[in-house]
Amino acid sequence: MEVEIRPEPDDRAAVLAAVEALLSADGTPPAYRSSWRVSGIRENVEEDADQGGAVHPRWGSGATPP
Repeated sequence: MEVEIRPEPDDRAAVLAAVEALLSADGTPPAYRSSWRVSGIRENVEEDADQGGAVHPRWGSGATPP
């Protein structure tokens, strides 16, 4: 997809700065950068460690609850 724009000279710097910010941004979705997600993962890892480090599949074919 190609887009061509012709901003006014006064707006050109702002448009270029916005495009540069978008292109240099982290491509990871915001949900994956969430502190809530990180906390949840840590909580689950700690629970698994408390249970002897056993890894139980949470889904998938043939998965059975522990």
